[in-house]
Amino acid sequence: MAHYFANNNNKLKRRKYPSGCEVLTNRDVRVLKFRHVREDEVLRLIEKISDSAVACEPINLSDMILFLTSSIICRVAFGTRYEEARSERRRFHELLNETQALLGSFFFSDYFPLMGWVDRLMGKISCLEKNFKKFDTFYQELIVEHLNSNRRKADHEDIIDVLLQVQKECGSEIDITPDHIKAVLMNVFVGGTDTVAAAVIWTMTCLMKNPRTMKKAQEEIRYSI
Repeated sequence: MAHYFANNNNKLKRRKYPSGCEVLTNRDVRVLKFRHVREDEVLRLIEKISDSAVACEPINLSDMILFLTSSIICRVAFGTRYEEARSERRRFHELLNETQALLGSFFFSDYFPLMGWVDRLMGKISCLEKNFKKFDTFYQELIVEHLNSNRRKADHEDIIDVLLQVQKECGSEIDITPDHIKAVLMNVFVGGTDTVAAAVIWTMTCLMKNPRTMKKAQEEIRYSI
């Protein structure tokens, strides 16, 4: 989907290079800087699970893990936590769920390029384009918000701040447009939520199927904490 935002592959590679270097420079320092974000979100998750357990309520761990990863990514990349704004939270989760559904959908053109017309006939392409437009609006609002000098500053520099700084420093040397920033954000958002959540969910599934391993993991966690 990043190619929707920036369709010139060669130029995209050149423009992603400086932004990638800037984002990944001093990686250990940045990881430590965002450590409190991860710890805070994990603590919130544990509290939710604990409250549900006390109230004898069913727990959908898959949804909780997906929300955990998306919350961490949003705070690190966008400097925002959508749990705190109900209207924005609903909009964000609808967009996230819609994207996850599209990523898991079967497209004929992925396997049989000449049969791409079937995807269009089934409305898959239309859904993809609508999702892109929603994301385009979503990212544009985030960029405009970060460009506003009067906005409330977050407690850490997020990825949009870094990319805008790179855009400013590069100047005319490399013409980085908002579309290229959106492409990077798309990769960070989608790649950082679905893949991590899937890894955690399947790890938990394997532990549930192997009680002996689960017991060892529980003992190690209790010993460490």
